[in-house]
Amino acid sequence: MDAIIIEGLKVDTVIGCFNWERQIIQPLMLDLTIHNDLARAATSDELEDTLNYAQICELAAQVIQTAQPKLIEHAAQLVLNCLFSTFPSIESINITIRKPAIIAQAHAVGIRLERNRNSFCARTGE
Repeated sequence: MDAIIIEGLKVDTVIGCFNWERQIIQPLMLDLTIHNDLARAATSDELEDTLNYAQICELAAQVIQTAQPKLIEHAAQLVLNCLFSTFPSIESINITIRKPAIIAQAHAVGIRLERNRNSFCARTGE
């Protein structure tokens, strides 16, 4: 299956459940694997035949920064909803979000969600 891969997208935002976390900006690191048919773009060499990576990054960052979620699980779901809604050709998405240096004993903590268009449409009624 074809995929667009975005690794290490840094998003600075308000994130966290504790009062002190709601007062500061913290970094999140996102990895996205977006399954989409890339055959047409591979043949045509035209941007309009693929997904615009810069737009994907901008949307992912914007939705998290606007929502200022408490949980990284919710941040991931917001990104999934946004990308599935914006790009009808996306078949499935794997998203990993890491919150670096929040636990002293760990380099980062994080979550990974995997969703396909069918599960997205079933939840949203699309």
